[in-house]
Amino acid sequence: MTEGNRSKSTGVDPRRVTALNTKQPSAGPVLYWMSRDQRIQDNWALLYARELAHNSKEPFAIGFALSPTFLGASARQYDFMLRGLEETASEAHKLNIPFYLLRGLPDTEIPAFAKKIGAGAVVTDFSPLAIGRTWRTHVARALHCPLYEVDAHNIVPCRVASEKREFGAYTLRPKIKKMLPHFLIEFPRVTKQNAKWTHEVPHIDWNKLRESIPTDADAPPVSWLTSGAKAAHRVLTSFVTKNGIGYDERRNNPTETGQSNLSPYIHFGQIAAQRIALSVSASALPKKDKDAYLEELIVRRELS
Repeated sequence: MTEGNRSKSTGVDPRRVTALNTKQPSAGPVLYWMSRDQRIQDNWALLYARELAHNSKEPFAIGFALSPTFLGASARQYDFMLRGLEETASEAHKLNIPFYLLRGLPDTEIPAFAKKIGAGAVVTDFSPLAIGRTWRTHVARALHCPLYEVDAHNIVPCRVASEKREFGAYTLRPKIKKMLPHFLIEFPRVTKQNAKWTHEVPHIDWNKLRESIPTDADAPPVSWLTSGAKAAHRVLTSFVTKNGIGYDERRNNPTETGQSNLSPYIHFGQIAAQRIALSVSASALPKKDKDAYLEELIVRRELS
Protein backbone atom coordinates (compact mmCIF):
# COMPACT_ATOMS: atom_id res chain seq x y z
CA MET A 1 0.00 0.00 0.00
CA THR A 2 1.03 3.59 -0.47
CA GLU A 3 1.86 5.98 2.34
CA GLY A 4 -1.60 7.51 1.88
CA ASN A 5 -3.18 4.09 2.44
CA ARG A 6 -1.40 3.64 5.76
CA SER A 7 -2.37 7.00 7.21
CA LYS A 8 -5.41 7.08 9.45
CA SER A 9 -8.50 8.86 8.20
CA THR A 10 -9.60 11.80 10.33
CA GLY A 11 -13.21 11.79 9.09
CA VAL A 12 -15.67 10.31 6.64
CA ASP A 13 -14.96 11.12 3.00
CA PRO A 14 -17.90 13.29 1.82
CA ARG A 15 -18.00 11.27 -1.42
CA ARG A 16 -19.42 8.39 0.63
CA VAL A 17 -22.37 10.50 1.77
CA THR A 18 -25.61 11.17 -0.12
CA ALA A 19 -28.46 13.31 1.21
CA LEU A 20 -31.74 11.50 0.48
CA ASN A 21 -33.98 14.48 1.21
CA THR A 22 -33.66 18.25 1.39
CA LYS A 23 -34.68 18.72 5.02
CA GLN A 24 -32.36 20.70 7.27
CA PRO A 25 -30.68 19.40 10.45
CA SER A 26 -32.16 20.55 13.72
CA ALA A 27 -31.37 20.28 17.40
CA GLY A 28 -31.67 16.75 18.70
CA PRO A 29 -29.78 13.45 18.82
CA VAL A 30 -28.51 11.66 15.73
CA LEU A 31 -30.00 8.28 14.89
CA TYR A 32 -27.96 5.71 13.00
CA TRP A 33 -30.44 3.46 11.22
CA MET A 34 -28.33 0.31 11.01
CA SER A 35 -29.38 -1.98 8.20
CA ARG A 36 -26.88 -3.68 5.93
CA ASP A 37 -23.71 -3.01 7.91
CA GLN A 38 -24.30 -4.70 11.25
CA ARG A 39 -21.11 -3.87 13.14
CA ILE A 40 -19.65 -1.15 15.35
CA GLN A 41 -16.04 -0.87 14.21
CA ASP A 42 -14.94 -0.28 10.60
CA ASN A 43 -18.33 1.22 9.74
CA TRP A 44 -18.31 4.51 7.82
CA ALA A 45 -22.05 5.04 8.35
CA LEU A 46 -21.75 4.76 12.13
CA LEU A 47 -18.66 6.97 12.04
CA TYR A 48 -20.60 9.61 10.11
CA ALA A 49 -23.44 9.51 12.64
CA ARG A 50 -20.85 9.95 15.39
CA GLU A 51 -19.28 12.83 13.46
CA LEU A 52 -22.62 14.63 13.06
CA ALA A 53 -23.43 14.12 16.73
CA HIS A 54 -20.03 15.38 17.86
CA ASN A 55 -20.22 18.48 15.67
CA SER A 56 -23.69 19.34 16.98
CA LYS A 57 -22.79 18.44 20.58
CA GLU A 58 -25.54 15.83 20.65
CA PRO A 59 -25.56 12.10 21.50
CA PHE A 60 -26.22 9.42 18.92
CA ALA A 61 -27.91 6.04 19.05
CA ILE A 62 -28.35 2.98 16.86
CA GLY A 63 -31.73 1.73 15.69
CA PHE A 64 -32.21 -1.57 13.86
CA ALA A 65 -35.65 -2.34 12.40
CA LEU A 66 -36.26 -6.09 12.37
CA SER A 67 -38.55 -6.85 9.45
CA PRO A 68 -40.80 -9.90 10.01
CA THR A 69 -39.88 -11.19 6.54
CA PHE A 70 -37.10 -10.30 4.12
CA LEU A 71 -36.88 -11.73 0.59
CA GLY A 72 -37.67 -15.27 1.73
CA ALA A 73 -34.96 -15.35 4.39
CA SER A 74 -34.89 -18.64 6.32
CA ALA A 75 -34.73 -19.31 10.06
CA ARG A 76 -31.04 -20.09 9.59
CA GLN A 77 -30.37 -16.64 8.16
CA TYR A 78 -32.42 -14.85 10.82
CA ASP A 79 -30.67 -16.80 13.58
CA PHE A 80 -27.22 -15.95 12.19
CA MET A 81 -28.16 -12.28 11.88
CA LEU A 82 -29.66 -12.02 15.37
CA ARG A 83 -26.65 -13.65 17.01
CA GLY A 84 -24.42 -11.13 15.28
CA LEU A 85 -26.69 -8.25 16.29
CA GLU A 86 -26.57 -9.42 19.91
CA GLU A 87 -22.78 -9.07 19.84
CA THR A 88 -23.09 -5.69 18.12
CA ALA A 89 -25.55 -4.45 20.77
CA SER A 90 -23.21 -5.66 23.52
CA GLU A 91 -20.26 -3.77 22.04
CA ALA A 92 -22.41 -0.66 21.61
CA HIS A 93 -23.41 -0.85 25.28
CA LYS A 94 -19.75 -0.97 26.35
CA LEU A 95 -19.14 2.19 24.32
CA ASN A 96 -22.16 3.97 25.85
CA ILE A 97 -24.00 3.90 22.50
CA PRO A 98 -27.72 3.08 22.96
CA PHE A 99 -28.94 0.21 20.75
CA TYR A 100 -32.64 -0.13 19.93
CA LEU A 101 -34.20 -3.15 18.24
CA LEU A 102 -37.43 -2.04 16.57
CA ARG A 103 -39.89 -4.75 15.54
CA GLY A 104 -41.52 -4.02 12.18
CA LEU A 105 -40.88 -2.61 8.73
CA PRO A 106 -38.20 0.11 8.59
CA ASP A 107 -40.32 2.55 6.58
CA THR A 108 -42.78 2.62 9.49
CA GLU A 109 -40.56 2.09 12.52
CA ILE A 110 -37.65 4.43 11.73
CA PRO A 111 -39.69 7.64 11.15
CA ALA A 112 -41.81 6.90 14.24
CA PHE A 113 -38.75 6.30 16.41
CA ALA A 114 -36.91 9.34 15.03
CA LYS A 115 -39.94 11.48 15.93
CA LYS A 116 -40.16 9.92 19.39
CA ILE A 117 -36.58 10.82 20.30
CA GLY A 118 -36.66 14.17 18.49
CA ALA A 119 -33.82 13.24 16.15
CA GLY A 120 -32.00 16.10 14.50
CA ALA A 121 -30.68 13.85 11.70
CA VAL A 122 -30.79 10.21 10.62
CA VAL A 123 -27.94 8.32 8.98
CA THR A 124 -28.21 4.95 7.26
CA ASP A 125 -26.02 2.63 5.22
CA PHE A 126 -26.07 1.83 1.50
CA SER A 127 -27.79 -1.05 -0.25
CA PRO A 128 -28.60 -1.42 -3.96
CA LEU A 129 -31.49 -3.86 -3.38
CA ALA A 130 -34.88 -2.64 -4.59
CA ILE A 131 -36.54 -3.25 -1.24
CA GLY A 132 -33.85 -1.24 0.56
CA ARG A 133 -34.16 1.64 -1.92
CA THR A 134 -37.94 1.65 -1.43
CA TRP A 135 -37.59 1.74 2.35
CA ARG A 136 -35.10 4.61 2.22
CA THR A 137 -37.33 6.59 -0.17
CA HIS A 138 -40.33 6.22 2.16
CA VAL A 139 -38.28 7.03 5.25
CA ALA A 140 -36.74 10.11 3.60
CA ARG A 141 -40.22 11.44 2.83
CA ALA A 142 -41.67 10.65 6.25
CA LEU A 143 -38.84 12.07 8.37
CA HIS A 144 -38.96 15.56 9.83
CA CYS A 145 -35.15 15.78 9.53
CA PRO A 146 -32.41 14.91 7.02
CA LEU A 147 -31.65 11.33 5.98
CA TYR A 148 -28.06 10.69 4.92
CA GLU A 149 -26.98 7.52 3.16
CA VAL A 150 -23.35 6.48 3.69
CA ASP A 151 -21.70 3.76 1.62
CA ALA A 152 -20.08 1.65 4.34
CA HIS A 153 -20.16 -1.55 2.28
CA ASN A 154 -17.94 -0.79 -0.70
CA ILE A 155 -14.30 0.22 -0.55
CA VAL A 156 -14.80 2.61 -3.45
CA PRO A 157 -18.33 4.02 -2.97
CA CYS A 158 -20.75 2.65 -5.53
CA ARG A 159 -22.01 6.08 -6.58
CA VAL A 160 -18.41 7.21 -7.16
CA ALA A 161 -17.02 4.11 -8.87
CA SER A 162 -19.08 4.54 -12.02
CA GLU A 163 -21.78 6.84 -13.35
CA LYS A 164 -23.29 4.21 -15.63
CA ARG A 165 -24.09 0.52 -15.91
CA GLU A 166 -20.84 -1.20 -16.83
CA PHE A 167 -20.51 -3.92 -19.49
CA GLY A 168 -18.51 -6.12 -17.16
CA ALA A 169 -15.64 -6.32 -14.70
CA TYR A 170 -13.14 -5.45 -17.43
CA THR A 171 -14.62 -1.94 -17.82
CA LEU A 172 -15.11 -1.38 -14.09
CA ARG A 173 -11.74 -2.74 -12.91
CA PRO A 174 -9.52 0.17 -14.10
CA LYS A 175 -11.89 2.76 -12.62
CA ILE A 176 -11.84 1.12 -9.20
CA LYS A 177 -8.08 0.56 -9.21
CA LYS A 178 -7.53 4.22 -10.05
CA MET A 179 -9.55 5.32 -7.01
CA LEU A 180 -8.36 2.69 -4.51
CA PRO A 181 -5.47 4.80 -3.12
CA HIS A 182 -8.02 7.44 -2.06
CA PHE A 183 -10.43 5.07 -0.33
CA LEU A 184 -8.44 2.04 0.87
CA ILE A 185 -7.40 3.70 4.13
CA GLU A 186 -7.40 2.73 7.79
CA PHE A 187 -10.58 3.30 9.81
CA PRO A 188 -10.72 5.50 12.90
CA ARG A 189 -11.65 3.54 16.03
CA VAL A 190 -15.06 4.08 17.57
CA THR A 191 -14.47 5.11 21.18
CA LYS A 192 -16.77 5.51 24.16
CA GLN A 193 -19.49 8.12 23.77
CA ASN A 194 -19.40 10.83 26.42
CA ALA A 195 -22.65 12.61 25.55
CA LYS A 196 -25.53 11.66 27.82
CA TRP A 197 -28.52 9.79 26.37
CA THR A 198 -31.74 10.81 28.12
CA HIS A 199 -34.22 8.32 26.65
CA GLU A 200 -35.08 4.90 28.05
CA VAL A 201 -33.28 1.97 26.40
CA PRO A 202 -35.40 -1.20 26.70
CA HIS A 203 -33.75 -4.52 27.54
CA ILE A 204 -33.59 -6.94 24.61
CA ASP A 205 -34.31 -10.60 25.36
CA TRP A 206 -32.25 -12.13 22.56
CA ASN A 207 -33.13 -15.73 23.43
CA LYS A 208 -36.83 -14.96 23.31
CA LEU A 209 -36.33 -13.07 20.08
CA ARG A 210 -34.62 -16.03 18.41
CA GLU A 211 -37.32 -18.37 19.67
CA SER A 212 -39.90 -16.18 17.94
CA ILE A 213 -38.40 -17.00 14.53
CA PRO A 214 -40.73 -19.39 12.65
CA THR A 215 -39.26 -22.90 12.40
CA ASP A 216 -37.87 -23.89 9.03
CA ALA A 217 -37.37 -27.61 8.43
CA ASP A 218 -35.51 -26.99 5.18
CA ALA A 219 -33.00 -24.49 6.62
CA PRO A 220 -32.90 -24.59 10.44
CA PRO A 221 -30.23 -22.72 12.44
CA VAL A 222 -26.79 -24.38 12.53
CA SER A 223 -24.25 -24.67 15.33
CA TRP A 224 -21.12 -25.22 13.24
CA LEU A 225 -20.94 -21.59 12.02
CA THR A 226 -20.33 -18.89 14.63
CA SER A 227 -21.87 -15.50 13.95
CA GLY A 228 -20.56 -12.03 14.80
CA ALA A 229 -17.69 -9.64 14.19
CA LYS A 230 -15.30 -11.47 16.52
CA ALA A 231 -15.79 -14.74 14.64
CA ALA A 232 -15.40 -12.90 11.32
CA HIS A 233 -12.04 -11.51 12.38
CA ARG A 234 -10.87 -14.95 13.52
CA VAL A 235 -11.75 -16.36 10.10
CA LEU A 236 -9.94 -13.46 8.42
CA THR A 237 -6.82 -14.07 10.53
CA SER A 238 -6.88 -17.75 9.60
CA PHE A 239 -7.16 -16.86 5.92
CA VAL A 240 -4.30 -14.34 5.80
CA THR A 241 -1.95 -16.54 7.85
CA LYS A 242 -2.75 -20.01 6.53
CA ASN A 243 -5.76 -20.80 4.34
CA GLY A 244 -5.04 -18.10 1.77
CA ILE A 245 -1.76 -19.66 0.68
CA GLY A 246 -2.39 -21.12 -2.78
CA TYR A 247 -5.73 -19.29 -3.15
CA ASP A 248 -5.07 -18.46 -6.79
CA GLU A 249 -4.88 -22.16 -7.72
CA ARG A 250 -7.27 -23.68 -5.18
CA ARG A 251 -10.18 -21.22 -5.17
CA ASN A 252 -12.20 -23.02 -7.85
CA ASN A 253 -11.62 -26.57 -6.57
CA PRO A 254 -14.47 -27.60 -4.22
CA THR A 255 -12.39 -30.49 -2.83
CA GLU A 256 -9.72 -28.09 -1.53
CA THR A 257 -9.79 -25.72 1.44
CA GLY A 258 -9.26 -22.80 -0.86
CA GLN A 259 -11.89 -20.25 0.13
CA SER A 260 -11.78 -17.44 2.65
CA ASN A 261 -15.11 -18.51 4.25
CA LEU A 262 -15.88 -14.84 4.82
CA SER A 263 -18.95 -14.62 2.57
CA PRO A 264 -21.63 -14.94 5.29
CA TYR A 265 -19.88 -12.29 7.40
CA ILE A 266 -19.65 -9.89 4.46
CA HIS A 267 -23.28 -10.58 3.53
CA PHE A 268 -24.55 -9.67 7.01
CA GLY A 269 -22.18 -6.74 7.37
CA GLN A 270 -20.35 -8.26 10.33
CA ILE A 271 -17.00 -7.44 8.75
CA ALA A 272 -16.06 -4.68 6.31
CA ALA A 273 -14.73 -5.58 2.90
CA GLN A 274 -12.30 -2.71 3.42
CA ARG A 275 -10.93 -4.37 6.58
CA ILE A 276 -10.46 -7.61 4.65
CA ALA A 277 -8.66 -5.81 1.83
CA LEU A 278 -6.38 -3.98 4.28
CA SER A 279 -5.52 -7.24 6.07
CA VAL A 280 -4.91 -9.21 2.87
CA SER A 281 -2.80 -6.40 1.41
CA ALA A 282 -0.64 -6.22 4.54
CA SER A 283 -0.28 -9.99 4.89
CA ALA A 284 2.63 -12.24 3.93
CA LEU A 285 0.50 -14.16 1.40
CA PRO A 286 2.14 -14.69 -2.00
CA LYS A 287 1.45 -11.82 -4.39
CA LYS A 288 -0.52 -13.93 -6.87
CA ASP A 289 -2.83 -15.12 -4.08
CA LYS A 290 -3.33 -11.58 -2.80
CA ASP A 291 -4.08 -10.26 -6.28
CA ALA A 292 -6.53 -13.07 -7.05
CA TYR A 293 -8.46 -12.59 -3.81
CA LEU A 294 -8.56 -8.79 -3.99
CA GLU A 295 -9.86 -9.03 -7.56
CA GLU A 296 -12.74 -11.18 -6.35
CA LEU A 297 -13.43 -9.01 -3.32
CA ILE A 298 -13.22 -5.54 -4.80
CA VAL A 299 -14.49 -5.92 -8.37
CA ARG A 300 -16.62 -9.03 -8.72
CA ARG A 301 -18.28 -9.37 -5.32
CA GLU A 302 -17.86 -6.27 -3.25
CA LEU A 303 -19.34 -3.65 -5.56
CA SER A 304 -23.02 -4.50 -5.15
